[in-house]
Amino acid sequence: MAEPREPLTERELEVVRLLATGISNKEIAAQLHVSPNTVRVHLRNIFTKLEAQSRTEVTMIAVRNGWVEMPAQAMPETPIAPSSSTALEPALDALQDISAVALAVQPASTPVQPAPVAPNPQPLPSPTMWQRIASLATLFAVLLLTAILLQRPAAEAGSTSDDSAPADGSSDPAIVTSSVESSRWHPRASIRTARTRPAVAVARGDVYVVGGEVGRAPSGEVLIYNPQRDAWREAASKPLPVMNTGAAIIGDMLYVPGGTTADSQATDRVEALNLTTGEWKVLPPLPRPLAGHAVVVFGDRLYVVGGRTLGGLNSATFAFDVKSGQWTSLAPLPTPRSQLATAVVNGRIYAVGGYDGRREYATCEYFQIATGQWATCAPMTIPRGGLGLAQVGSALYAVGGGLSGFIGFNERYDPAADKWTPFEMPEQRMGDWRYIGIASLPTEFYVIGGSTRSVPLADNYVYEVLNNRTFLPAFQSNKDQ
Repeated sequence: MAEPREPLTERELEVVRLLATGISNKEIAAQLHVSPNTVRVHLRNIFTKLEAQSRTEVTMIAVRNGWVEMPAQAMPETPIAPSSSTALEPALDALQDISAVALAVQPASTPVQPAPVAPNPQPLPSPTMWQRIASLATLFAVLLLTAILLQRPAAEAGSTSDDSAPADGSSDPAIVTSSVESSRWHPRASIRTARTRPAVAVARGDVYVVGGEVGRAPSGEVLIYNPQRDAWREAASKPLPVMNTGAAIIGDMLYVPGGTTADSQATDRVEALNLTTGEWKVLPPLPRPLAGHAVVVFGDRLYVVGGRTLGGLNSATFAFDVKSGQWTSLAPLPTPRSQLATAVVNGRIYAVGGYDGRREYATCEYFQIATGQWATCAPMTIPRGGLGLAQVGSALYAVGGGLSGFIGFNERYDPAADKWTPFEMPEQRMGDWRYIGIASLPTEFYVIGGSTRSVPLADNYVYEVLNNRTFLPAFQSNKDQ
């Protein structure tokens, strides 16, 4: 639910820019390839966030904040010859709106506080030529605008009768909400049972979801998602139900080390699923019980970073050699923390975000596998605990978090530039989106489950990094995958 003075999302800003051209809800919907009901939902959120009561007031705010450019020129004084008083009403309404916009760009006697806008991953596309023409026509061609309004069919005019609906949406018909209206986020088949804190890994193009918290207890359920068929199927359940752990795949084996058990204790048990036979087996235990840690793979080694042990935060970094079946201790994590996320790019294990029981971290550190040493990278824009970290191509994508604060956007990391930049959330996840499962594929990543406002989710979203489906062959994080 939108709140007053909350930042606009990228899609809401697009709606505002189209609204300022004077087109109807139906025409906005056609431009954005969404339904008119969805446009009404966006408008209701925009009215609430900007504390506006009409489309004219939204346009005035947009002009004052520089979101649209409308030169304040004097209106031509060419008289209009109406055919009837009834037919003139739409034209007169339009003239009043145009006059209000023209007044809006005059210098104010007191400074106007800019309305907040949620950060965007990249500049929004410039208005198309027809939009520029429409804006100029709105300001300088009253006769042409009037003629267009008078020639509209009655049915279409009726469809815009709710364009000035109040912010509470009281005059709207039943709303059919669209789950995601961002250009890159898309909903996919929901997981069968809502869950938080799952372990997720990718093998042979399928996404494996292991355990997690289901019904306030650790689960041993294993579900497999096939992106091509957008369908789920079951696999053999994990013998020891756990949550607060990670999963990774080497060859034909899926490894799940540690986690929180039904007695709310961390475990050192390591179990692995043979993807060919569908059987689980127990492997040598972790050097110590762990939960809330991150798990990642490089080559023939399984790496476990951070987390919490029975005595507090774990600073150790452990590696498991699948050939020798031995655990070894590596250089300790410089900033011990739980509920962090890891991913591998160019021979580096990046450890991002986290939580120490009191506060979340924006910390970014990486382990150089070749040298065995940790180094520091640029911190995220905001602290995030309980986040997910995806790797697509040479970039990292930090998604969600919000264990102790407001999260209004995600962040993309460019290792070459050592820089984080924001990118959009699915609109329903404004506020918090914690304890998610995340799965990286060559051109996209999936975000599964998690919770928002303490409510477990069954959602499954895909974020299309390369929405033109161009494959990135470089920067493969694991030569065996």
